[in-house]
Amino acid sequence: MTSYHVYFTAKEGVTDQELLTQVHRFMGDQITNSHAVSYRVLRMTNKASFADLPDFHLIVDYRSEADLQIGFRNMKESYREEPHSTLMKMVSAFRVAFSEDETQSAGQDGGGHPLRPVSHMTFGKKDDARDLRQ
Repeated sequence: MTSYHVYFTAKEGVTDQELLTQVHRFMGDQITNSHAVSYRVLRMTNKASFADLPDFHLIVDYRSEADLQIGFRNMKESYREEPHSTLMKMVSAFRVAFSEDETQSAGQDGGGHPLRPVSHMTFGKKDDARDLRQ
């Protein structure tokens, strides 16, 4: 899984709700047209030591680097069209990054054990993963 990360803040005069509505509209279009497989929008509620971190974090997932490149080619061809053009006019402090999911490619935890779903894990006193189903 390859992910595109976008950090952004609403421009002055644009409400968070207006911005988020447009983000969901844009991402719905991307998913419908098979340019991405999933996305999440996160509101940064505690910026800790990153005071200049923008207010929102959009994570867009692609099956592969090749699919991400196809999605970007499409975006470059249509960036002046709806719904992308309106979205770009609504944001400030725009920053991007890319990542590759190393969890699934490894198929194991750091100790050579098979990975288990996160929903079944908790951390103990020594940060050792315990399976709650046992």
